[in-house]
Amino acid sequence: MHELTRAAIERMARFRPDPFTLLMAALAVLGAALILAREVTYGVGLYSDYASYLTVAESLLAGEGFVQIHGWPYLHWPPLYPLLLAGASLYLFDPIDVAGPLNAAVFGLTLFVAGRYLRQSIQHRFLVIWACLAMMLAIPLTQVASVAISEAPFILFVTLSLAQTSRYLHSGKRAHLIGAAVFASLAFLTRYIGVTLIITTLPLLLFPRGIAPLEKAKRIGLYLLISAAPLGLWLLRNVLVHGRLQGRRNPLPWTLLEILDKFLSDLARWVFLYLPSGEVRVAAAALTGIVLLALAISVGYTFVRSRQQDGGWHGWSPFYLCGGFALVYLIFLTAAQTATAITPLGDRHLSPVYIPLLLAAVFALDKFWSYEQGRKLMGTVGSLPIIRTYVQGKGIEQRSLLTVALSLVFSLWLAAGAALNAREIRQNNAGMGMGLTGPAWVDSEVLQYIREHLLAKRIFSNATRAIYIYTDHADYHFLSRDLNVAKQQIKHIANGAYIVWIDTHYDYNYNLAKLRELSGLKLVVDLDDGIIFKVSAVAGEPAVRSTFDVYLGENTLTYVKEPCILADTQERFFLHLIPVNEDDLPAGRQQYGFDNLNFGGRGAPFEGKCVRIVPLPDYAIARIRTGQYIPGEGPVWNAEFRFEP
Repeated sequence: MHELTRAAIERMARFRPDPFTLLMAALAVLGAALILAREVTYGVGLYSDYASYLTVAESLLAGEGFVQIHGWPYLHWPPLYPLLLAGASLYLFDPIDVAGPLNAAVFGLTLFVAGRYLRQSIQHRFLVIWACLAMMLAIPLTQVASVAISEAPFILFVTLSLAQTSRYLHSGKRAHLIGAAVFASLAFLTRYIGVTLIITTLPLLLFPRGIAPLEKAKRIGLYLLISAAPLGLWLLRNVLVHGRLQGRRNPLPWTLLEILDKFLSDLARWVFLYLPSGEVRVAAAALTGIVLLALAISVGYTFVRSRQQDGGWHGWSPFYLCGGFALVYLIFLTAAQTATAITPLGDRHLSPVYIPLLLAAVFALDKFWSYEQGRKLMGTVGSLPIIRTYVQGKGIEQRSLLTVALSLVFSLWLAAGAALNAREIRQNNAGMGMGLTGPAWVDSEVLQYIREHLLAKRIFSNATRAIYIYTDHADYHFLSRDLNVAKQQIKHIANGAYIVWIDTHYDYNYNLAKLRELSGLKLVVDLDDGIIFKVSAVAGEPAVRSTFDVYLGENTLTYVKEPCILADTQERFFLHLIPVNEDDLPAGRQQYGFDNLNFGGRGAPFEGKCVRIVPLPDYAIARIRTGQYIPGEGPVWNAEFRFEP
């Protein structure tokens, strides 16, 4: 019995955390507590994306699957974050109430994981504490951790995967490779850009020595299977259910240079803490670009050199792994935002590279201090007359003095950052920088009016997500923030419905002035943060009510169907245009007496609707015949009507 007790005590002693581990745990708990304190005081941040996450979580809890706001298909994001919200609610709490504590806990765990990774990889413990404090107080990290979006868990999974990959490159153990693949898969299931982890890791799996080629091929296959297969099943589900891999976005006119300027400026602000406009910002952005180029060169250089010297893969693998991921992520993000309608957001989309870039810098600094050049630098600093006299008088080691000096510099750096960004921090805490949260929305006059007067009415609004979050209204519909699209939608809204135009800082005053000019809208109330109209006259009716609603506009024919199902993607449209004057037809069509347009598909679904807009020629049209058919089976529907511009 005594032997069993003694053995148990020995096992407990072996796994007892040392004081430094307890210190990192304390910093992690403090970081999570700071996030929670902000949320208790100001509430969790709510970007418009969260309405999608929230409705999917509620649908999952109700057993209805991945269905989001208005019943739209959930395609723009992978499934893991809504699953986390639903799981954390335990069928006892509302998902909106668990989002804040969940992200706070994730943030604290991220700090601890990154600290442990550092401690296992570098020699100087001061650098570990410095990095943990820098992460705990970093505005990009604390901001995304305070908002109910998927960046916080994504950053955690990225950090865990990088740590496990580094351990595998050092030990060659299959268990570490499986761990790296599992966490890469979780990152991939949280955000599609998690594919950058796989892109970064795969080349590294080719080079470790001591592993037979066949075994190496098996391990690479195992990594790919675990990391990519789960999301592959999700994408297969999207194709089978909705006919496409993921949500589509239309290109926006952001040039590559504009996106690079935005990204480099925000990255520079992480280091310089505050960037005024003008030449200083441009210079800082250019300097940041040079630093990133130097990082790319050094990552490649150490990747090649470390195979033969300096401790081999173990010595430099964390540096080129973290630095390499940051570079791949930035390149991929820049390319994605050049090709899609994503506005080039800074801190939010760039936040996942904050920790990898910081870790790469700390790894490099630790190596430098361990080399002869680093020791010479410390000796040079310690040989300065004032410092040498103080060191000799107090009996302090030069390294200890340098640690104190660096601690002082770091403290001043943090204090300067807090002072320079105080206004931005206050605005974020008040909700101005946290999306649909804070007094701007909680106390909104428009939303209050809806709660008191319009709960039984049909509403079309440019801020449906805010209406969803802050009212119990059920019959509300999306109204585009693009005025040209909104005007076309308003033409076909039935009599008695309401137009709610809320101030979302998206050309609000300009669009509002144009809305006031539209006929058929009667002003109901003009409030400080929005305006409400009532549709008092039918501006237009569908020309055809069948499988699709067909609307005639100025020089356009618009096909609309709601909801949008897979069958609609497999049918083809035809459009016959009979002109007033046959001489207006193209030469090859004059013998038929009409212009024949055949086109397949239905365009990208827009907010749950199948939408296809076809430009009409500029000649006078007498009649239009249109419809849909399935090749080999004949028409699904067809109709003919006169052209009424």
